[in-house]
Amino acid sequence: MDSGKVEQGAKIILYGVGRHGKAIYGFLKSKRHEDIVYGFCDRNARQFIEYEGKHVWLPEEMKGKDIVYCITLVDEKIKEEIKNDLGKEAKFIEVSALADYIGEDRVAFNRDFCAFYHIKDMDEYFRNAENSLGRYWNEDSIFYHMFQKLDLSDIIELGCGRGRHVQKYMDNAGEITLVDILQQNIDMCKERFRENEHIHYYKNDGYDLKDLKSESYSALYTYDAMVHFEMMDIYSYLKDIYRILKKGGRALFHHSNNTRDYKYDFSSTPNARNYMSKELFAYLAYRAGFTVLEQKVIDWGDEPELDCISLVEK
Repeated sequence: MDSGKVEQGAKIILYGVGRHGKAIYGFLKSKRHEDIVYGFCDRNARQFIEYEGKHVWLPEEMKGKDIVYCITLVDEKIKEEIKNDLGKEAKFIEVSALADYIGEDRVAFNRDFCAFYHIKDMDEYFRNAENSLGRYWNEDSIFYHMFQKLDLSDIIELGCGRGRHVQKYMDNAGEITLVDILQQNIDMCKERFRENEHIHYYKNDGYDLKDLKSESYSALYTYDAMVHFEMMDIYSYLKDIYRILKKGGRALFHHSNNTRDYKYDFSSTPNARNYMSKELFAYLAYRAGFTVLEQKVIDWGDEPELDCISLVEK
């Protein structure tokens, strides 16, 4: 059976000791909560035996035991196979339910894990992303098409990463404010653009822009970042973005269009997409005060219609 919460004292097994399972355990360890993990389970347990002092069992060794499984794999088909293998009496929870066990808010837990996950493989991720800029900025790109409709006189880039997109528009922009939740990214951008006095930097908290002045910016955009954000954080951002934009200011968002299962979070879905849709985003933007000018659903990698680009105006 599936359970939304974990009872205190339950034996929690992380199923999967691959990259994702190790990342979840590393995240819990960073919060000093590694003790809630009783051990790991994996079909390839004989290859591992243990990981960081935690035993790794084969699935058949765990049948009939009073434990709770947190499946760390992303592939839906494999998840269902695992659940069938372990039997109908087995108990399962999503990664976000671990937040209840350690006494944290689920939204904050998922936000922190998203940041931790990106830090872990940051160098490789940004190196690959830097080499794939062409598909975003060519004239056939829907993102490029909508970006041309922004007033760049005082623009904010939310979730700037290491500034790979900045180089594509900074010569045509006035003032630029780069925002990111990770100090490492802010520091990298400061070094990268140290000779440009028109670029400003702001490390924020991951859900608002409280230190930026109201009605002061001509535009904001975010690309390949908000797809990972919790819906509640997106709405918080939308309200604050409405506050800081000038009248007539526009914002361009690349967000998720993934509605496969509302129970899943950043850590459980293909390409780490949060639960969101074109229609839900339009509703949230409207409730925040915006007029929705244009929306376009797009494919991402091998996943059809996984994302959406939305242009809104204050």
